[in-house]
Amino acid sequence: MQMCIIATFKCGFNEWKSIYDGDHDLRKQFMKDDVVGKVSENCAMIKFTVTDPEKMNQVMSKRIPEIAPSIGLEHEIYTLTQVE
Repeated sequence: MQMCIIATFKCGFNEWKSIYDGDHDLRKQFMKDDVVGKVSENCAMIKFTVTDPEKMNQVMSKRIPEIAPSIGLEHEIYTLTQVE
């Protein structure tokens, strides 16, 4: 499943990206082929392929509450489908 997340945060992009990059081993448990784009200093777009939706919910339900309050992190989550 292809997904896109719009992440907004109160910290700067570089601080958020450092946290994102630090979670590489967590993410590879449930996703692959992620691409990150800087939208602005306080917003990023992430596109990726989910390989294990159940594991994603399990991991992120623990990880997001750990980091969200300190950097003001919010997500808009979209599922992508191919146009035919």
